[in-house]
Amino acid sequence: MNEKTIYQKLKTQIILLEHGPGKVMREKEIMEEFGVSRTPVRKALMRLEMDGLVRIIPNVGTFVEDVSFQQLKDVFEARSYLVRLSGQLAAKRISKEEITLIHKRIEGMRSTVDAKTLMRLDGEIHKIINNSTKNEVLAKMLEGLHDQAVRIWVFSGAHDFYWDGLEKEFADIVDALEQHNEEMAARLMEKHTRRCNLY
Repeated sequence: MNEKTIYQKLKTQIILLEHGPGKVMREKEIMEEFGVSRTPVRKALMRLEMDGLVRIIPNVGTFVEDVSFQQLKDVFEARSYLVRLSGQLAAKRISKEEITLIHKRIEGMRSTVDAKTLMRLDGEIHKIINNSTKNEVLAKMLEGLHDQAVRIWVFSGAHDFYWDGLEKEFADIVDALEQHNEEMAARLMEKHTRRCNLY
C-alpha cells in the first residue's frame, strides 16, 4: 500500500470522525493497520497536516485537529465565495464527458438513502465540477475546504439533514452548466453551499 492510499484512507477516517478531534495518531498503530513501513505513514501524516486535519508536534506526537466555531466560520466563508468562481468557470469550460459523469452521480443519488453513499457522491460531483474549471489551484483549494466542511457537518450532526433535496439541487446546477449559463451556475453553487452554513 502506497503513501497516497494511506493518506486517502486516513483522511476519510478523520473526516467521518472515526478518529475524533484531539485523538493521538500513533505511527506504529497505523503501520500495523496498513502493513507498511514508517516512511509512507509519515508522508501521509505530513500531507494531512498540510490539509489542516492533524497537528504534528515534534518529539511529542501527531494529533487530530480540533473543530472550532471560528474554523467553521472561516471554512464556510471562504468556500461560499470560491464556489461562485467554480460555477462560473465550470459553466464556461465543462466538457460533455464531465456533464455525463455528473448525471451518473445524480442517478446514483436517486437510488439510495444511505448517508455515506450520498456523502461520497456529493464529494465526487463537487470534484468533477472543480476539475472542470481547468484551474488546478482553485480545484485543490475547494477540495480541501470541502473535506473540512464535511468533517464539521459530521461533528455537528448537520449531515443528518444535509441530504434532503440534494439530488434536485445538483440537477439544477448541471442544467445551468449544460446551458453554459455562468451567472446561474455561480448563483446555484453559492446557494447550495450557503444552505449548509451552520452559523
